[in-house]
Amino acid sequence: MKNKKNCVGMKGIKRFFAVFRNQPIRRKIMITFLVSCLIIASTVLFMANIVTNTMQTIGSSYQSNADLDRYLTQLSGMEAAMEMYIRYRTFESVDRYYHYLAIVETMAETLSSSPSELLPLQREYNIRQLSENFCRYSGLAVAARRANNSADLDDYYNMTLQCYSFLTEEIMNLNMLYFKTNAENYEKNQELTRTLTSISLILMFVLFFTAVMFLYVSIKQITAPLKNISDVAQRVADRDFDVPLFNSRSKDEIGNICRAFDSMIISIRAYIDTIWDKAMKENELREKELEIRALYTDAHLKALQDQVKPHFLFNTLNTGAGLAMVEGAEKTCLFLEQVADFLRYIIQHPGRDATIGDELKMVDNYIYIMKVRFNNRYDFVKEIDEGTLSHRMPNMILQPLVDNCIRHGLKDITEGGRIVIQVRREGDNIIIAISDNGCGFSEEVKEKIFAAAENGGGVVVNPEEPSREEHISTGLVNVIARMKYYFSRDDVFSIIPNPDGKGTMFYMKIPNV
Repeated sequence: MKNKKNCVGMKGIKRFFAVFRNQPIRRKIMITFLVSCLIIASTVLFMANIVTNTMQTIGSSYQSNADLDRYLTQLSGMEAAMEMYIRYRTFESVDRYYHYLAIVETMAETLSSSPSELLPLQREYNIRQLSENFCRYSGLAVAARRANNSADLDDYYNMTLQCYSFLTEEIMNLNMLYFKTNAENYEKNQELTRTLTSISLILMFVLFFTAVMFLYVSIKQITAPLKNISDVAQRVADRDFDVPLFNSRSKDEIGNICRAFDSMIISIRAYIDTIWDKAMKENELREKELEIRALYTDAHLKALQDQVKPHFLFNTLNTGAGLAMVEGAEKTCLFLEQVADFLRYIIQHPGRDATIGDELKMVDNYIYIMKVRFNNRYDFVKEIDEGTLSHRMPNMILQPLVDNCIRHGLKDITEGGRIVIQVRREGDNIIIAISDNGCGFSEEVKEKIFAAAENGGGVVVNPEEPSREEHISTGLVNVIARMKYYFSRDDVFSIIPNPDGKGTMFYMKIPNV
C-alpha cells in the first residue's frame, strides 16, 4: 500500500513538471514565485497555529482553579451581604444579596448535577448541593429578618453559616485537587510544547529546503535550453547547417524558438536542394501552362455549346405549344407552356437565390405538371402571407420538397393525398411549412439524411430493406445543405411529424433579413 502511494505521488510530481514545462516563461516565473510564497506562508501559518494552540493549552491548565476562586468570591460576597442585612436591615445590603444570589445560582448550574465515581465530579456534586442549601437557608434568614421573626432568624442564620463553612471547605478541597491535576497537566503540556517546537523546526527546515529545490528545478528548466540554443545559433552563424534538430515538444517561448530553428534549418536545406531542380521544374510548368490553356479553350467552347441546348429545348416547347394551340389542344398547349415556364425559371435563375414569390410560382408550374401526370390524384393547398413574397431565399428549394412529398410520402396513396404549403410570419422569422399525409420518415432515416447533409453525401439506406440503397434523399440533402450554407445557421431546416396527423412536415425558418 505504501509503495502504491509513493508511485502515485511520484506520478503526480512528474505530471506537474510536465504541465509546468509547457507553460510560457512569464507564467513559469509567476508559478515559481507563487508556489514559493505559498510554501513559506504555509510554514508561517503552521508555526503560528502551533504557538497559538500551545498558549491556549497552557493558559487553560489552571482555568478550573480560576473558576472556583471566582465562585468562592461570589459566595463570600453573598454571605457578607446577608450578614449586613441581618445586622442593619438596609436596602443596599438586600439589593447586593439578591445580586450575588443570582450569580451564585447561575454558576452552581455549571457544576455536576449527579453523583459520580470520579472524585472531582463527586465533589462538584457536593458543592452544588451545599450551594443550593446555602441559597435556600440564606433566603429564609433574609425573609425572617424582613418579618422581624427573631426565633426563625437565629435558626436559619446558624444553618446558613454552617452550610457556608462546609461549602467553603469543600471548595478549597476541590480547588486543591484541581490544582494538583492541573499541575500535572501543565508539566505534560510543557513537554508537548517542547516536542511540537522540535517538530515545527524540522518541518520548517524541510519546507524551506523544498522551496529552494523547487526554485532550483524551475530555474534550471527555464535556463537550460537557452545554452543549447546559443550553441546551435553560433554554428548556424558559421554556415554549418549540419546541426542536430532540437525536436522540442515544449509549448513555451523557448520551445517555439527551438521549433523555429528546426524549421529554419530544414527550410535552408530544402532551399539548397530546390535550386538545382528549379530550371527543370520551370520548363515543366511552362508545358503545363500550355496544356491548361488548351483545356480552358475547349471547356469554354463546350460551355457555349451547352448554353444552346436548354434554349433549343425551351424554343422547341414553345413551338409545340403554338402548334397545340393551332390544332385546338388547349390542355396540351397549357401543359407545354407550364413546362416551358418551369425551364425558363431554371434558365433565368442561374444564381443561388430568388424571392419566395418566384419559388412559389415555380411550384405552381410543377404542381400543374404533376396534376396532369397523376390525373388530380392529390390535393394541393396553399396558405400564403402575401407580405412575405419579396423576401429572398436559396433558389430551387420548394420544388424538391414538393417532389419528395409526391414521390415518396404519397407513393402508396391512390386517393385522398394532400399536400399543404404554408408561408407565414412568426416574430422575426418567416416560416415555410410543406406537409403531406403520407407514410412519413422514420427516425433512423432522418438521422441519416441530416448526417448526409452535414457530410455532403446523398444516399440513405432504407432500414426496411438494408440490401437496397435509395437515393431518395439526394434532392432533400441538397436542400438542407444549401439552406444552412445560405443563412449560415443550423436551425433553418427540420423534419417533423405532420401536426395534422399522418405524414411529414418540412419546416423551414427563414430569418427576416
